[in-house]
Amino acid sequence: MKKLLFILLPAMLLTIQSFAQKQGGREDFEKFKSMKISFLTEKLNLTPKEAESFWPEYNQFEKERMEVQHRRRELEHKTRDENLKLSDQEIIKTTREIATTFRKEAELAEMYNEKFLKILPPQKVLALYRAENQFRAYMFEQYRMKKRENPDK
Repeated sequence: MKKLLFILLPAMLLTIQSFAQKQGGREDFEKFKSMKISFLTEKLNLTPKEAESFWPEYNQFEKERMEVQHRRRELEHKTRDENLKLSDQEIIKTTREIATTFRKEAELAEMYNEKFLKILPPQKVLALYRAENQFRAYMFEQYRMKKRENPDK
């Protein structure tokens, strides 16, 4: 019972938090995070000790990765308009900033991979990456199904 509590506690806390924060997109984001934690928890089969060490590191990794991805989306949004007139210097600066976000994301993945390997057996780290890909595929499929059901949205 104690093991189950340690494993499910992060998911339960995020679920409660998501219901408490009825802020439109924020609510959807919290629901997504909660679903991801539940999905990963099930796939990784973490011991209570592993879960206690893993989740804080994984949550920090996700936070840092999302900040980098957010910066890249800002840059992409800024340059979305094809009629936008930028000087060559501004374009060069922007492309370098975009490339830097990809490098930072890769550096984060390398750094946290090493941290995960200190916390979890190598098989579980590999299972983490597989589970993240499975979850991403699952969410894309859910999105496609929702679009088919409600094409106007």
